[in-house]
Amino acid sequence: MRVSGIQRLRVLRRACFGSRPAWPGHPQLGQFGLRPWSSWSSWSSEAAPPAPASPSLKRGRGVARSKRSPRPAPLNPLNAVFKVLSTHCEPYYTMPWSTSPQTTAAASALALEVDGVRYLVTNAHAVHHASLLELQKPSDDLKCLARVLCQGPDCDLALLELVEEEPSFWENVEPLSLSEDLCHLNDRVRVCGFPVGGENISITEGIVSRVEMQPYRHGLGSLLAIQIDAAINPGNSGGPALDAQGRCVGVAFQSLQDADNIGYLIPAEVLRHFLSGYRRCGGYAGFGHHGFAWQPLDNRALREAVLRESGASGAIPGGVLVKRIEPTSPASELLRERDVLLSIAGRAISSGGTVHFRGGERIAFPYITSQRCPHDTVECEVLRDSKVHHWRLKLGWPSPLVPMHPLQPPAYLIFGGLVFVPLSEPYLRSEWGELFEERAPVCLAEPWLRNIRRFHDEEVVVLSCVFASALTAGLTHFVNRRLHSCNGEQVRNLLHLANLLDAATTSTVWFALDDDDVIALPTETARASTRLVLETNLIPAARSLPAMP
Repeated sequence: MRVSGIQRLRVLRRACFGSRPAWPGHPQLGQFGLRPWSSWSSWSSEAAPPAPASPSLKRGRGVARSKRSPRPAPLNPLNAVFKVLSTHCEPYYTMPWSTSPQTTAAASALALEVDGVRYLVTNAHAVHHASLLELQKPSDDLKCLARVLCQGPDCDLALLELVEEEPSFWENVEPLSLSEDLCHLNDRVRVCGFPVGGENISITEGIVSRVEMQPYRHGLGSLLAIQIDAAINPGNSGGPALDAQGRCVGVAFQSLQDADNIGYLIPAEVLRHFLSGYRRCGGYAGFGHHGFAWQPLDNRALREAVLRESGASGAIPGGVLVKRIEPTSPASELLRERDVLLSIAGRAISSGGTVHFRGGERIAFPYITSQRCPHDTVECEVLRDSKVHHWRLKLGWPSPLVPMHPLQPPAYLIFGGLVFVPLSEPYLRSEWGELFEERAPVCLAEPWLRNIRRFHDEEVVVLSCVFASALTAGLTHFVNRRLHSCNGEQVRNLLHLANLLDAATTSTVWFALDDDDVIALPTETARASTRLVLETNLIPAARSLPAMP
């Protein structure tokens, strides 16, 4: 998956880097976290185990024979990498009762063994809206049908299983082991997969350039990611990155479109979190979300003003300002705006919002909460009213006002030719493309930019279009307008609107839109004309209302 610069700026988080301790004998390199090139041997020699001591030999006619039987050759780790052939059938969010033309794509997957359990892992975006999945071994033309067991959109990971167990599928396949260590700068990795440009498996080699919190294109926010300079192209998604010992250190998932040779891996640490959550609850367990927006206190004048306002005496070594709290998150029960968060999980937060990571490196403090799950708690220090409080912050799930992955099937409601839908990011992309934040009207772009719910089931309801009929003559220019109220009552979500329309007893139904525009339809006439609108426009049903979460 390629990520443009504009997309990357949407969910950027601050992160700083320091240094690692020096390696003995290499202080100049060690202080920058670099491993000396002279210590690297070839991939084959480094990955190979040390040769056993030579056994006693028995000489015959010039031929040395060993009493010990030869060791079997190890299985090729590339046999644990599979090609994923997928057919996607994505809903057409502009007309949510239909689907877009189906498309086909190829990606990669890997067999992994963790704690004695075997998994088939790929990227979530590679199987999103997939109506057909097939797995193919690199050494065989045999294709086996597969299905999705679990998807984690935030971490862009998915688990697969074979529809029908095929014994030959697992022949000569030794699942990869998951590395226990996080990559360091300058570590060398090999990315394996099936990128565009050929049919056979491909290997690219590179070094680790950066390890920090990065925005995940398929998810809502940022998680730990490994940046490498090896080429990651379409088709590499879901393929493993191997270290010199053949262990999986990460999964390829995206690259930066506006630069050369900048690719990203999902680290083994994030993959292990995803798998442990699946084992524990049988589904996607998620990543802890702190539930508030924060501002760094780098500016000295701002820091001093905040201290004066809180009544603190003396200086504080760091901390960040809590500037906005999500009303639906557990943090709303503990924190207030203008609190100063000083530490989290025992790690002091700098004025720039980073905590100690490893060696001399630093990382954005949301890394700490991302290592936990929703409903977990984390210890924190908060400065409020001249006192430092030691509290436990409960983590939650991200709950955006404009979801990236709305409930399926897409919801809609037709009343008298008026088409209403809940606002979602796929809808914005369907209407205005990748640059929707620049092209969409302000009434729809603003909720996406702020993206915070005031109450649990809040949705932005959009008047998507108006089908032409005798009843709606003169109204068809109302397109992509935000609905505020129906018959004077604020609309909470699409299901609430459906209930208001079903319960309406007045002769006229009034709809209040943005920019103070209104629409009025005779109630019974609108109900009767809905069937004609459906027949004329070949729409199967007047509504699709999935249950609210």
